[in-house]
Amino acid sequence: MNKTLALTLLTLSTTSFAEVVPVDLASWTADSYVLGGQPAGNWVVAGDNNSVTQTVNADPSLFRNNINQTSYSIDGSWKSGGGDDDFIGFVFGYQNDHQYYVMDWKATTQSYAGIANEGFRILKIDAASRSDLVLTDFWGSNTGNSSILESSYGSDKGWVANKNYDFHLDFFTNPGEIAVQVKDGATTLWNVVVNDLTFTSGEFGFYNFSQAAVQYSGFEQTGGTVVGAVPIPAAAFLFAPALLGFMGLRRKTKNTMV
Repeated sequence: MNKTLALTLLTLSTTSFAEVVPVDLASWTADSYVLGGQPAGNWVVAGDNNSVTQTVNADPSLFRNNINQTSYSIDGSWKSGGGDDDFIGFVFGYQNDHQYYVMDWKATTQSYAGIANEGFRILKIDAASRSDLVLTDFWGSNTGNSSILESSYGSDKGWVANKNYDFHLDFFTNPGEIAVQVKDGATTLWNVVVNDLTFTSGEFGFYNFSQAAVQYSGFEQTGGTVVGAVPIPAAAFLFAPALLGFMGLRRKTKNTMV
């Protein structure tokens, strides 16, 4: 083991893996399901890569981080402009374009492709292929491709235009649990824990459906394990300080002998 690797191990051994990291949106990917005559989403990232706005009244549209990970927390805020009353939210556990979780929030109850109720829900999208998905899977849900895992409905549960809301997600930071919290300032609007093991890792992203002028900003991530990455054994972290001490002693001895 050379000195560079030893120093790397020492650095890793003293780095906090619970560090809060601002989310850079520059490398994220947009995708849309054009299923009902509305256009694809138009995701416009701000110059500082810290916020993004989906500008059009689109069919279901996603903006994803392209990182397959687990055991992380995400925090940030989002809001929607006026003029409509449809879905704003998030995706997580994203495996591919037909298997993932959705947390969405409807401003008012509405009949369209089924009944969408005012309030919150967490969906599991689990279809055989992208081509099997239809509008009802995202709007009314509880279909063969989309099931409601948790919900909170009511005439006072909808979002309000032009108001910032805070979002918090714990994705398998506790084994078998997905926890979501939505707050309006100091007021908690929804706090729910889902126990589901269908997708235990995956990409995270933003989501809206038939709603324009939706802005997501100031997101940060805590923790996270990238699935498929080769881990450094814990023993290596314990061994690194001793190795550096040995190398320093060896250099001192060598210089003394010259």
